[in-house]
Amino acid sequence: MKTNFHEQDSKIIAPTYAKANVDFTHGNGALLFDSNGKEYLDFASGISVNALGHSHPAIKKAIWEQSEKFSHISNLFPNSPQIKLAQKMLSLTKFGKEKGKAFFCNSGTEANEAAIKFARKYFNSKDEKERVEIITFESGFHGRTYGALAATGQEKLKEGFGPMPAGFKHVKWDNAEELQKAVGENTAAIMLEPVVAEGGILMPSKKFIETINKLKKQRGCLVIADEIQIGFGRCGAISCSELFGINADITTWAKSLGGGLPLGLVLMSAKIAECLKPGDHGTTFGGNPIACAAGLAVLEIISKPKALSNVKERSLQLKNGLEALAKKHSCLGKVRGSGLLLGIECKKPVADVIAACREQGLIILRAGTDVLRFLPPLIITKTQVNEALKKLDRGLGKC
Repeated sequence: MKTNFHEQDSKIIAPTYAKANVDFTHGNGALLFDSNGKEYLDFASGISVNALGHSHPAIKKAIWEQSEKFSHISNLFPNSPQIKLAQKMLSLTKFGKEKGKAFFCNSGTEANEAAIKFARKYFNSKDEKERVEIITFESGFHGRTYGALAATGQEKLKEGFGPMPAGFKHVKWDNAEELQKAVGENTAAIMLEPVVAEGGILMPSKKFIETINKLKKQRGCLVIADEIQIGFGRCGAISCSELFGINADITTWAKSLGGGLPLGLVLMSAKIAECLKPGDHGTTFGGNPIACAAGLAVLEIISKPKALSNVKERSLQLKNGLEALAKKHSCLGKVRGSGLLLGIECKKPVADVIAACREQGLIILRAGTDVLRFLPPLIITKTQVNEALKKLDRGLGKC
């Protein structure tokens, strides 16, 4: 039976989400609590947003301190939290050494929109005006605004929304031969997620990465790495593209970046930043001081070796646990992913398994059509991973 809360939501909120009948009231760390006092282990993290879990004291402190100063002044003026977060992100990636620059926005889709524009602007500034094509991959996901949606390699998400912007070509994921054929004289950039997240948690092969880097060098195209779900520590390093050896010219960031507040970021090499001038792009709220202060608080914690080591240790623990469950439950298949973005193939209806796990007090997600997705906060403990595996085991037995 639906709660009054759920009914209210359905009456006034546009039905763009299939929402679960749960009324969460508060959270603490990796735990969420509903209006009935039931406790849940959150292995969704707000879709990879809450890197430090819920109500982390460092985030609350940063938000409060900045809110006492000012919450918004626009990008017509510099602000200290934005500068500090940009400096820290640049220093932790190759762009710091390469004297690259940062652009802040509000979300992942906006970061990808900016990256597409910057790539095309770069070649336009070199008087190569025909180089506008962006090559992306089937199953990939880059956002829901028109440019980012056109870049997304999932046709089902585009149905009913009319013609997409031109200049995008989709090729099969991890197919080096098809990619080589696709890159031409009008290719501005190859754009990819280092790990395809929403589309099924798909990993790139070494050959695929080598081909991308080779094409960048041979054909002079750019590489855009979408780090929005897998980056910012979730892979066990700040940058997944760098961890995998992808030689990116532009990287895009969001989700965990804002500590739960809306924040997106583009990091770019110096040669791309040099082609931009005032008025080429903009945003009213992007790089909001409070969001940047929260993001810096998160980054200061997750960039430490201890935090990144925990990601690697818990990833191995969770992977081993999922593989053990696959031997017990014939409906489960191979484990996919990297760090604390892990998935497991599932022959049972994924929605039913997710609902059954929620009844057991475990929140998980789907990826693609037949993969259970696990995105715990990066501070998840050994005890909590073991408890999540027990809840998953019981949930599978109930459906």
